[in-house]
Amino acid sequence: MRFLPDKPSLGFLRKEAKDLLAALRESRSGTTLAEAQQALAGEYGLRDWAELKAETERRAAAVPVAPEGLADDLASAFGLGRVIARPSPVAFTPMGRCWSISTDRGRWLAVTVYPWITNDQAELGTRLRDAAVAAGVAAPTPVRSPGGRLIETLREQSWRVHEWIEVGPSPVSPTPAAVARGIGTTYGILHSLAMPSTTPVNPYLTARGDDAQWRELLARARAAGKPWVDQLTDLLPTVADLRGIEADLDGEFLLCNCALIPEHVRVGHRDDLVITEWDFAGSLTPEQELGSALGHWGLRPALNRTAIVAFREGYVQAAGKWPELELTSFAVAVTGWLNWTYNTLCEAIDPSDPDRAPFAEREVSDLLQRPMTRASLQQLLDT
Repeated sequence: MRFLPDKPSLGFLRKEAKDLLAALRESRSGTTLAEAQQALAGEYGLRDWAELKAETERRAAAVPVAPEGLADDLASAFGLGRVIARPSPVAFTPMGRCWSISTDRGRWLAVTVYPWITNDQAELGTRLRDAAVAAGVAAPTPVRSPGGRLIETLREQSWRVHEWIEVGPSPVSPTPAAVARGIGTTYGILHSLAMPSTTPVNPYLTARGDDAQWRELLARARAAGKPWVDQLTDLLPTVADLRGIEADLDGEFLLCNCALIPEHVRVGHRDDLVITEWDFAGSLTPEQELGSALGHWGLRPALNRTAIVAFREGYVQAAGKWPELELTSFAVAVTGWLNWTYNTLCEAIDPSDPDRAPFAEREVSDLLQRPMTRASLQQLLDT
């Protein structure tokens, strides 16, 4: 699901709708602007264009305010200089809210990160990011604190800071062919770096809940009176079927981005793609990372043959060849989807804070209406 920025504008939405219209017309030339607007609203978890406009107006009237002294604390922790303006909210993400901070030394983006993203983990991602930038990939420049750290803990949260760059929104879904080709090229560049990695694969990409955990989750949803209980009940056989797609993840690994998903990409002013997130980097094989990538870029909201072909073309152009994929190549994609779905359902039942509640509910609706399935993965593989 897409996340609206904290201060969206109707101009912002109209631009996105036109981008989506162009993408939809790649597969159905007769698509109308009204249909694109309706589809865009759905991507934001809203019913229609009118509701999306109303949500935009609501946000404009209720802009989040930074906690007192937060900008000064961040500026001090990361050596950003003297704060010269009130911090401005940028967007709420699953990891928390991002803030724009202006000081006498420039403008910065401060973001919260998951607690498991330690300084060592951030260093790992930055190593891959630096090599990727040297090879032509666009990415924000990270800021180190005076002590040389990428992650600092403030007010019981983990933070990192980047130099501010002007970018547009995330790519629309379905993925336009030009974007898919660019993303494929980016993956080809990253895999061609062939940076060896000896760290264990992130458990989030390998460990799956069993039947008992999913049944217990269903019972919690029913006890909470959630309106989507029947949909979750219908999903459980799909969950069990997906868990049958497994892979042997022993062997030699490359250092991979592991989270190059649409939400972590922004479109630059010259239509270049800016990869904003590197902190999830870790060990994977090219085959497993491509399986995960194709699920994000070629299956949202449905099978997108045009994007899949363009993705492969971009990858081969950069890497020289396309790895042989089979159904087990999607094992990491399956595990990631199962864990994201499970955790989002938990968040919707018992949100950790008020900001997360509406986002979790909207994400649940999307996950239950358009689940990953073995059949969809087989179609993607066949394509």
